[in-house]
Amino acid sequence: MAIRFTIAKRAATPAEGGEIRLQPRLEKRPTIDAVRFQRSEFRVSSIISSGELEHALCDLQRVMLHEMEKGNAVNLPGIGTFRLSLKGEVEVKDGYYHGRDVHVAGINFQPDRELLSKVQKFEVCQVPYGQAFHTEEDDINERFTALFADHETITHKDVRNAFELTLTPHRVSTLLQRLVREGRLIRIGDGCQTRYRAAHGHFGK
Repeated sequence: MAIRFTIAKRAATPAEGGEIRLQPRLEKRPTIDAVRFQRSEFRVSSIISSGELEHALCDLQRVMLHEMEKGNAVNLPGIGTFRLSLKGEVEVKDGYYHGRDVHVAGINFQPDRELLSKVQKFEVCQVPYGQAFHTEEDDINERFTALFADHETITHKDVRNAFELTLTPHRVSTLLQRLVREGRLIRIGDGCQTRYRAAHGHFGK
């Protein structure tokens, strides 16, 4: 079994040149509830029942809150270390630094070295539709122009078929939403009745 990824676009910072950059991105997957997972048929073998695990996690949370309230970092052997992250303003008064509106912004996590080492050995592979989703704009224009040559309006299904089913339904929705935001498509209707038509000056219209 391998971890699947796609290719994502992101805007580079001014220091990086300000151009669009491509980078691998983990395929969107569901978040697993560890306790509920242990109740399912796919559970990992363990001497701890799901009920005992749930109680243990509740006790662990109490211990972590007790220590972090003092400002201490908390280490869970084999898992990693948790530290509070602060946010606020700093001002200078009479030659001294003073914090203003300082509050806890979040929790920083540093994984255990052995855990991180094992994770870094996971196999990864690109999902089949990763490249198709990030095709050149010329390819997108070509596929949509061909669609609108035969149809006045198109559907989500039409677009997926145009890309020869290499895009997941979620990726098709993302692409359609982007083209609407860019003013290249006009959305008509809602829900399962949603259709799209080409805006004037786009896709041969």
